[in-house]
Amino acid sequence: MYKIVLLLIFTYISSFSQEHLVSKFEFREDSTNFNKAKPLNPKSHINIFLPSIPYSYIAKSTNSGLIRSYDNKQGWVYDLAKSHKRVDEYTYVFELRENLKFQNGKDFTIDDVLFNLEFFKKNPILYTNIDKVDFDIIKLDEKRFKIVLKEKYEMFLTDLSRVYFYTKEYIEKYNPVGAETGTATKQAGAFGMGPYILQRGFALGKKQTEKLELVANPYYWNKEFPKIQRITVYTQLDVNKAIEDITKYEGKLDLMPIPFNKKIEVLLSPYSKLIVSETTNNFVIFFNLLNGNQKLQNQNLRKALNQALNQENLLNFVYKNEGKISPFTTSINYDIVKKVAKNYKYKEEKLTKDELNKLLNGLELSIFTQDRFMFLLKGIEYQLKKYGVKFNYKITNSEKDIYEQLLKTNKNKNDKNWDLLIWGDDDWYYKNPWSVFFIYETSGSWSTIGKDDLMQEHIKKFFTTKINSNEYEEVVKNILFRAKDKAYTLTVPSINKVTAVNKEVIYKPYEGGIIPLWEIEISNNHWSLRPKESQYKEELKKAIKPKRVKYETFK
Repeated sequence: MYKIVLLLIFTYISSFSQEHLVSKFEFREDSTNFNKAKPLNPKSHINIFLPSIPYSYIAKSTNSGLIRSYDNKQGWVYDLAKSHKRVDEYTYVFELRENLKFQNGKDFTIDDVLFNLEFFKKNPILYTNIDKVDFDIIKLDEKRFKIVLKEKYEMFLTDLSRVYFYTKEYIEKYNPVGAETGTATKQAGAFGMGPYILQRGFALGKKQTEKLELVANPYYWNKEFPKIQRITVYTQLDVNKAIEDITKYEGKLDLMPIPFNKKIEVLLSPYSKLIVSETTNNFVIFFNLLNGNQKLQNQNLRKALNQALNQENLLNFVYKNEGKISPFTTSINYDIVKKVAKNYKYKEEKLTKDELNKLLNGLELSIFTQDRFMFLLKGIEYQLKKYGVKFNYKITNSEKDIYEQLLKTNKNKNDKNWDLLIWGDDDWYYKNPWSVFFIYETSGSWSTIGKDDLMQEHIKKFFTTKINSNEYEEVVKNILFRAKDKAYTLTVPSINKVTAVNKEVIYKPYEGGIIPLWEIEISNNHWSLRPKESQYKEELKKAIKPKRVKYETFK
């Protein structure tokens, strides 16, 4: 019967949407919540594939800060801190939780806080403005301390959720200085305070191992987490092989983001299910305006490339309706971007078809991309080909290769020539459009746009403007409009987060660039808990209706 249903579904694939299929055929209910395994079963184990920003996802799972990014209205919850008070525009007072311990079992004290914050002040992250903002750290008693900024800086709390605490021995031995990709664990070991301990491997952005092993931290302050004993993380896999592993075999992969054109394979897999959620994650397609094709220096040509794209067709046929059309590269799912798009009308002079042809005909562009984005680039290429544009591809399965060339290009030292580069810009800064805006900061390492003094003025004001104020709306609008005026990127629709998940895994996605590994659970039917000789039951192989998550339900 199951095979007959599959045959019928494949028969209708070419002419019906997934939503139509869902309404037409019967799917079994997802029963994992009714058969949860007990937390931290010593055999519990999942395998996941993180093709984008693995260093950030791993850092958030293996480390802890005073606060932790979260899906609520303010965008964070307390982690090592029990409470805080903002005394004035410059002063923050924090109180620590009781009985905190490092992953090695050693007590975490106020002196560890002071040591870590002083180290961070001298070696800050390099992708915001915190490296230019001085501050004092003052001990008040054994549980309380205050931080006093020397200048106004409204992004301080958001930055603070990326300041992690390590043992003194780790800092002195491995010197985990801030970098363009933030702070991440340079060496496996029980050095931090997060819910998972990095047991093997590392991921730093510009370099990483292909596989990492995480094990549950027995000393994590919140005894509710983590739920699974062991997690294996892959950072570099051929995307088509990974899709095959999660859909056709049990036990090879339990969770991975997928290209939108692979939804049906996941939906009909005996072992995986589909979870779709709204997200502030992004696809960013950079123009190389530093040492790329000289024709790209023509602002009208860049506008022509953008106008030649039919966004609605991209959404329908390439995205498979997994997203929303946005007037900007920055995701329309950010509340502030949505507000700007609603309250302000961007006026753009439309080029005629003849003008598009005149500007674009004969244009040849070198593309550097991860293999996972080929579905999108082929869709873009199909649309631009009718205007005489040709793409030449350089393809990798590793994000570190993308980072290497992007960061080298900023210094004019790239050893691969590229004109367009696509990056999976997952919302690493969390619910703040700085996740995209930082590519327009020419003093930073991620920019390929060249000199733009007006944009730098807007960005400078962005750092010092209170979020949710009228001034904040104005400065965000100015940055969005300036980036669109200059056509600094090739704009594509905002995306949904589309994830393939093992049918026996319980996973609630976060809105932005966090995969809460510590919250993931499994059922008693999961491959890691069943006896080796026990086969996955045939009735469980039936397709599960896709789960669609809207973020308002989390707020």
